[in-house]
Amino acid sequence: MSKRTGSATRSSSTVDGPLTCDVGPTIRARDDTDGCGCLECRNIDTTTTNRTVLDALVWSVRPCRSHPSIVAFAGVIILGNRLLETGLTAAFPTPAVGVVEGVAAFALVVSIRAYAGTVVAGELTGEPVTVREGLYRSLARTPALIGVVLLVAFSVLVIPSLVSLPLLLLLGLTLGSPVGVVGFPLTAAVGVLVVAVPSLFLLFKFWFAPEACVIGQYGPIEALEVSWRLTTNYRGRFALIIVIVIGSAISTHLPTAFLEFGTGSALVSPVLSVASASVGELLSVAWASAYAHTYVKNIVL
Repeated sequence: MSKRTGSATRSSSTVDGPLTCDVGPTIRARDDTDGCGCLECRNIDTTTTNRTVLDALVWSVRPCRSHPSIVAFAGVIILGNRLLETGLTAAFPTPAVGVVEGVAAFALVVSIRAYAGTVVAGELTGEPVTVREGLYRSLARTPALIGVVLLVAFSVLVIPSLVSLPLLLLLGLTLGSPVGVVGFPLTAAVGVLVVAVPSLFLLFKFWFAPEACVIGQYGPIEALEVSWRLTTNYRGRFALIIVIVIGSAISTHLPTAFLEFGTGSALVSPVLSVASASVGELLSVAWASAYAHTYVKNIVL
């Protein structure tokens, strides 16, 4: 694995297979750099590493305001999603529609996050990233990002089930029929917890893999390892990470829930439902800069 000279420099070397992109700053762990890895050499101000949880969240709004392209690109994808939901695609073959929906979902959840992360990295290192550079970095890292998504999906969906299966079989052999002993609701709840808790834990541990893949230009496996370290090394960082994860998760559903509460009914008009869903997706995109800031703050220490 080749290393970079300075974490926030431009290069075209290779890292764990995928080609790195020579556009936009690259911020990696100190051990993965040649020469001095201090903040000054990385061109990162100590203000970045000293921000409190609230300061970091407030700062994370700035890139979305100073770079309207983040919101604009997200808006185009969200508009496309709304059009897909209107039934206008009924005349097209179902497989083709499925492919388009999958690409749109990937673009909204991963590609916009990659673009925003590149912009944030430029803001934090004093190397402003143009729209063209941000798009180029995002597209160049797409193959590696697909690998990250597949690895995370396998880890979150498959590994907990495989690990919990022997335990469930052992309980079945020991207790006979758990449903007959403790009842179906409790048995189902225990089964869900046995699978859901490890899945949520792994999702949390790999939460910053996309940032490691794009901003750090790590390969898919290395990105998972970096994310695991970032969520393990220092307990003081958990507060910011947990706030960001929970906040981004609930923000998607908050607008619709607010409308239902305000109207006193779950039967919200279709127009308001579409609007609230779009607002929720925009709010979730806004969190992307918070993910990038958290990655940069933690990786350079």
